[in-house]
Amino acid sequence: MRPLVGLCDAAAAFPATHTRVFSDWIAYDGSDSLYSVAADASAVYVAGHNRWFNNQNACNAKSAGAIPAPGLAGLRPADGSLILDSSGKAGLYSRSRGHGADDMLLTSAGLWIASDDFGGGTQCGGVSGFAGICFLPYA
Repeated sequence: MRPLVGLCDAAAAFPATHTRVFSDWIAYDGSDSLYSVAADASAVYVAGHNRWFNNQNACNAKSAGAIPAPGLAGLRPADGSLILDSSGKAGLYSRSRGHGADDMLLTSAGLWIASDDFGGGTQCGGVSGFAGICFLPYA
């Protein structure tokens, strides 16, 4: 399978300039839609109904090297790489996939996510029971 081209269903960073630009990085999720983004100095948070990241060689499937990141991903601002959990096997941040996260807001306390419980999913950050909104505090 050939690599995906373009920016459909991917997160990307571009320099702030008034000339022709190319992306600084592109983080592919395997063609799952992303609906919202929030960023600070430590992470770029993207949310939707993504299943994986580091998944540039597949469309609607998991490719070799893809890392689970259901519903939410934290990406490193410098290079777009997925911020991993302590086991190194999944994204540090997650939520039930549902339809997607419609909005996110960063505050001095942490990240608020306007979510959904489509399909009965109520998990946010590894904890169940969150329907409609979840909060991930800064550690």
